[in-house]
Amino acid sequence: MRWELHAHTSESSRCGKIAAAEGVAMLISAGTDGVVITDHYNNDNVDTHPGSPRDKARRWLRGYLEAKQAGDRLGLRVLFGLEARLQDCGNDYLVFGAEPAFVLENPLLHKLTLAELKALCHENGALLIQAHPFREGCHPADPALVDGYEIYNGNPRHGNDNSRALELAEAHPELIRTSGSDFHRPEDLARGGIYTDFDIRTGADLADCLRSGRFGLICASPKANDKEGM
Repeated sequence: MRWELHAHTSESSRCGKIAAAEGVAMLISAGTDGVVITDHYNNDNVDTHPGSPRDKARRWLRGYLEAKQAGDRLGLRVLFGLEARLQDCGNDYLVFGAEPAFVLENPLLHKLTLAELKALCHENGALLIQAHPFREGCHPADPALVDGYEIYNGNPRHGNDNSRALELAEAHPELIRTSGSDFHRPEDLARGGIYTDFDIRTGADLADCLRSGRFGLICASPKANDKEGM
């Protein structure tokens, strides 16, 4: 099975240019079996909504919910995730293995420190992966404070320096490595992700798969280990 681990919707990410249902159809056409919707959870995408923190989180969930509805109709497995940006720097962190209740019960999670966010993820059985650690404006997080690094980011409009991300991961073999397309626009489609024989149907299944190492990486560039081991 081919899974996309980094995808955004126009409903919940201001930088997203593709509506959730359209994105689901595009992913199916590209041969994708499942997707994790990782809309941006940060000041710009959450705090601009009206109401209480929980109301803001509920409105933010629209992209995932519409993608899930389309996936159920069209035959694509759609899981919940998020890409959080905290207050201390421009780093972004992918959360895998959580369910929508994670943000409804913790709507101010983007105000936490990295250590607090990792603890919250682990309390909920989720994993915390730093996205594109060498993109301009980002820096590698303390390896003790994340479960892994996204060593391949397929977005073609940013200097992701994936080769340095791979070197970082090789220096910390105990950590998880992931790949994702960072799907915002049509040209980003199916440029990254994982392939696995693991039967992923829930967020917990995805977390178990990533912990197990029973997957390979899909990368658009051979310089970043195209389809690296399973």
